[in-house]
Amino acid sequence: IMMYVRKMVPTTDKGRFYAFGRVFAGIVASGQKVRIMGPHYVPGRKEDLYLKSIQRTILMMGRYIEPIEDVPCGNIVGLVGVDQYLVKTGTISTYEKAHNLKVMKFSVSPVVRVAVEAKDPSQLPKLVEGLKRLAKSDPMVQCIIEESGEHIVAGAGELHLEICLKDLEEDHACIPLKKSDPVVSYRETVEAESDRTCLSKSPNKHNRN
Repeated sequence: IMMYVRKMVPTTDKGRFYAFGRVFAGIVASGQKVRIMGPHYVPGRKEDLYLKSIQRTILMMGRYIEPIEDVPCGNIVGLVGVDQYLVKTGTISTYEKAHNLKVMKFSVSPVVRVAVEAKDPSQLPKLVEGLKRLAKSDPMVQCIIEESGEHIVAGAGELHLEICLKDLEEDHACIPLKKSDPVVSYRETVEAESDRTCLSKSPNKHNRN
């Protein structure tokens, strides 16, 4: 089989997720032993590779789920029991020489950032765990810890961030939060060719290029 896991969908069981994706070849079935390959897996190595069994296969219809024995290729399916081995996306296969399916690219980037902290400092562990769950449940969100120790949530826009922070506060961390104002990350780059020759020196000042 070949299946691409597109995203993680939170379950009613706190902290657990359905691995949601499309079957591209073969038939995915409950109890099947598979190779779970994360985005950093390299064929021939064991890093980011797990050999585990699928506990259950389910059909996802909006907010309703329906258990099913097996799902043939071409269909979209949810898997139970593989969420702890994948961060956000990955490839599932039974073929030993299988390569990862190409990771999906997004046309937008998480450029709007908000700093969050727990109103009660003693609840920091709950905030950290909630941020992990938020990052896992949304492929577009980024949760970063700055060098200063500040916790940053980055999203594609203010509305996206607003939804993410609501989910973090009410579903993932379940604690009251203090949030900064949204800030847009700016970057500079070179767009035109310069008429000047730029030179740089090595740290020991012996080489110049």
